[in-house]
Amino acid sequence: MTPLALIRHGPTAWNDEGRMQGHQDVPLTALARRTLAALQPPPALDGFAWVTSPLARARETARLIAPTSCPPSSRR
Repeated sequence: MTPLALIRHGPTAWNDEGRMQGHQDVPLTALARRTLAALQPPPALDGFAWVTSPLARARETARLIAPTSCPPSSRR
């Protein structure tokens, strides 16, 4: 069985306003960036391939949480 971990993107201004984002590419808030940069994935996720949606908020979330595991262009 292949292990899978799902991580939701960090908060955006639209999240704070209760608005639906869908495919709108709303950026992360400054607070989200600071919070995510302070996180570290658990050791059990070492070596995992990080795959994100093409939206900037998802790619940035992955890069902030695991900068050495997530390529800058992000895999789709």
